[in-house]
Amino acid sequence: MNKIFFGLLLFVSITLTAGVPYTPNPEISPGGICHTEDRDFKEYRYKERIPYCKRKVSKSTKTRIYEIYGIPKHCRRSYTIDHIVPLSLGGNNGPENLWPEHVSVKALRQNLEYDLYLNLRNGHMTQEQTLNIIMQAKYNPQIPPNFRPSPNCPNK
Repeated sequence: MNKIFFGLLLFVSITLTAGVPYTPNPEISPGGICHTEDRDFKEYRYKERIPYCKRKVSKSTKTRIYEIYGIPKHCRRSYTIDHIVPLSLGGNNGPENLWPEHVSVKALRQNLEYDLYLNLRNGHMTQEQTLNIIMQAKYNPQIPPNFRPSPNCPNK
């Protein structure tokens, strides 16, 4: 079974049973990298000269992401619009790099993004290495067996 199919199967099965997406849908949100042609491009960063896009996600884009993922308005305070590839690792603000992440799911990764940023910034890891780790963490999270997101919003 390929990774995309498995990820999609996991996404659908968890969403149907729990009402909360634990992972981004790879068909909707495969991730996106900043390029010098991006309107949000600001500068190059790090030893690798990785393009950096400043944070700029409009309210209408956030609303569209919530709608695509089927998150009702009354539940959105339990979510944050997350960059699949964090800006600090070279991600962009495109809709392909955004998904609604439940706050309980985000808590499973704690300091991972910051630690990866430090390793990239300090030259201890390459961008490719950090992207492999972050994509694995977001598309195949290590969810504890009895994990249930906080019940701030009823299941769909």
